[in-house]
Amino acid sequence: MAKIHSLSIKNFRGIKDFSHIFNKSNFICLIGRGDSGKTTILEAISYVLYPNWNLTFFDSDFYKCEVENNIEIEVSLLDLPDELLSEDKFGLYKRTLNPITKEVMDEISEESENDVLSIKLIVDKYLEPKWYVFNGRDIEIQISHYDRAKLNVYMISDYIDRHFSWNKGNPLYSLLKREDVVSGNENKNTIIDAIRSIKSEIDAKSSFEQFLNTTNKIKSQTKILGVDISNINTSIDLKDIAVKDGKVSLHDEDEKIPFRLKGKGTKRLISLAIQMALAEENGIVLIDEIEQGLEPDRVQHLVNILKKNFKGQIFITTHSRNVITELFYDNLFLLKKGATELTILNKDIQGCLRTNPEVFFSGKIIVCEGATEVGICRALNTFRMGKYENCATFLGVSFADGHGSTIVEYCKELTRIGYKVCLFCDSDIKDKHGINDKKEELKRIGVYIIDWNKGEYTEFAIINNIPSEILVEILNLVVDLIEVYEKPQINKNEIKARVYETIKSKNVGVTPVKINPETITPELRNAISEASIVKKKEWFKSISRGEKLGDLIFKYYDKLLDNELKQNLDKLSDWIDDGIR
Repeated sequence: MAKIHSLSIKNFRGIKDFSHIFNKSNFICLIGRGDSGKTTILEAISYVLYPNWNLTFFDSDFYKCEVENNIEIEVSLLDLPDELLSEDKFGLYKRTLNPITKEVMDEISEESENDVLSIKLIVDKYLEPKWYVFNGRDIEIQISHYDRAKLNVYMISDYIDRHFSWNKGNPLYSLLKREDVVSGNENKNTIIDAIRSIKSEIDAKSSFEQFLNTTNKIKSQTKILGVDISNINTSIDLKDIAVKDGKVSLHDEDEKIPFRLKGKGTKRLISLAIQMALAEENGIVLIDEIEQGLEPDRVQHLVNILKKNFKGQIFITTHSRNVITELFYDNLFLLKKGATELTILNKDIQGCLRTNPEVFFSGKIIVCEGATEVGICRALNTFRMGKYENCATFLGVSFADGHGSTIVEYCKELTRIGYKVCLFCDSDIKDKHGINDKKEELKRIGVYIIDWNKGEYTEFAIINNIPSEILVEILNLVVDLIEVYEKPQINKNEIKARVYETIKSKNVGVTPVKINPETITPELRNAISEASIVKKKEWFKSISRGEKLGDLIFKYYDKLLDNELKQNLDKLSDWIDDGIR
């Protein structure tokens, strides 16, 4: 059955001009910030392949309501039903693919392997939709809704109640007609026959006695007027049940309710089940915001099942990190607002998809060398909100953990696919990941870098630039963190003694019995910073601990000296505000 190879959209809702070649992709997930046009793309596909004739348009469906510019939606399809490719249908209009570029072309030769049909929908200012099969030879022919219905295209959205009724154009009806063909009943209308049978049974068993008195009065009055209706009877009018076959729908036998009254998540899953049954021989399903109404585990399971088991082509949109973590880079297509095509991801970004999926819904990204830096950024965001400044989310900024070894690749790929990127990192001499050597290259491609002086790492820069009274509070925070996260069974004084012992082991001088603002020396600061990163005993190597450290720093922000620490925190805040270009 049909598969979308390429799509073009002009002057439809928020999209002025858009085109993309999907080639033979079976699972397409559109990601990007809200209002980027993801839903519009799905609806454009559903409209150009709409299976019914009664599609209504409004002036608001035109780009900026400019009705003088026609809406034009074009789609080229592969793997079409044989009946649509016969010469008495659209065989004379078929096209093929360029074997190298994979673009659609009209020159068909004996070597051509892929038959293509191109369909377009045009809506002019009179709001009358017209569908055509066309090719590049300026030849076109109208295509009816009967033929479009053979493409098996269905959209799952908030309006899926009709999917549980048996009327024409719905998945249940299509599935039933397929079963009729298999069983040799293709010339029968199973639904109408079933309704007629029900009517006969009701008429036979019910005398509608509760209406007799009323009908007898009518009979007497009409007799006076010279009309004989002595054969009057109450029954069900086939006009209301045969034509409106949507009145026959799926019900839950135990709860005695129609499926349309079930919860949103359950309805979506049932609708998908119907269409998966329908698409045993392929089809196209469109799902807007697949996570709606579903718990995280259910949406992850759903995405996994669709990707592995669905035999047709599926397009989804999502704002859920749980969806992204279940997919690979080649299933994901990024849409930026106003973009004329989708951005394709490559394998260098796969790690970021797993560890930082939320960043793909932002516009700007601060890539942090590790969890400590992410925590500090989160604390900065809280601090900004406390001052009634715009939060990072409002400004489309997110924070990603670069995990050290992958940080350069993250920055390069995120920049390539169109994000503004800031790198917040160390300048550690050890630099086991080789980040220092790549900083100039990153600057050349547009990455803004916020780092510390040569040889410094984040903990060192903070501890050596913070006022002494705040450093004492940081040490108290370390004791509290160890008590909460690591050693709840150990006395706080014992924890404090162990912290002092670690500091002493890093100090070339003598560590005072009690550390206070008066006893803190440059040598002691260096020892404290070294103690903070002792392997497997790091004080702040998690997002939550880094955030606690940041909260404490910003608590005393006004007391910070105008040194490297305060300057870099200000740079981070300015970049969030887009003050740095």
